[in-house]
Order: sequence, then structure tokens, then C-alpha cells
Amino acid sequence: MGKTNVRMLVIASVFTAMILLTVMFPFLRILNEYAHIGDGVIYLACVILPAPYAILAASAGAALADIFLGAMLPWAPMSLVIKGLMAYVMCRLAGGKEASPWRIVLGLLLASFINVAGYFLGSWLVYGLGAAAAGIPLNLIQSAVAAALYLALQKLVRRTAGKYVK
Repeated sequence: MGKTNVRMLVIASVFTAMILLTVMFPFLRILNEYAHIGDGVIYLACVILPAPYAILAASAGAALADIFLGAMLPWAPMSLVIKGLMAYVMCRLAGGKEASPWRIVLGLLLASFINVAGYFLGSWLVYGLGAAAAGIPLNLIQSAVAAALYLALQKLVRRTAGKYVK
């Protein structure tokens, strides 16, 4: 394994831990739903890491948070897929050293749609249509906060990452 691969694995592991912590400690809880800033950290991982590493960090961090919170089934597998898809979209559209404002906005909108739609479908399967619909506003708030966090920090992260990630 090359020096670059080890570096990427280490950075991905740090992001996995940060995602785990920011998902586990929600800032807003209502009934069965909660909102957190973990999605913003996922988006920032996509600035620094190549897609496979960012997807791994997003999927593992979110799924491990669900497991540690006692929601192994059904939420951990759903989070694994949903957060991985969100990271994939952000890496493709807004990742790397430079991204146009339009690609960033499109990435944030698509990732937010994946988040809201994914957890809507999951809640519908687990709790029924009424509970799934009731969770939409909180998921929209979570997506908006994640986008704001990303927009506030992404330029700094891009600039700083250039020193450590080649």
C-alpha cells in the first residue's frame, strides 16, 4: 500500500469518527426523529477525499452512529445506503480542489433530496405514511443546516486540504 493510500485511509478514518460523533449528538430531537450536523461533515469530507474514501467515511460513520444509538435495524443499513449516495453525489458534483458554484448548489440540492426521500421511505416502511410525512420538516431542517455548514467552511477546507492532501 502506497504512502498516499495510507494517508487517505487515515483521513477517511478521522472523518468517519467525526461523522459518527456529529450524527450521535443531535441538535434537535422531535418524537422518533432527530436532526444533526453530520451531513455537513459528510459534505466536507467530499472536498478533501476521493469519492471511494468519502463514501466509506459517510456510510460507516452514519451506520455506526445508528448501531451505537441502538437503532441497528432498520436504520443502520438505510443510513449506510442513504449517506453513501449523498457522499457520491457531492463528490461527483462538488468534490475536489475546485467546484463551480452551480455544481455546489446542484450537489447540495441532490444530496438533500436523497436524504429527505431516503428517510421518508425508511420511515414509511417502519412507522407508516403519517409518521414518514411528519419527519419531512425535520429532515429539511437537517439538510439546510448541513448545506449552511458546508457553504461556511468549504473554502477554508479546500485551501487547508491542499497542504495535506495531494
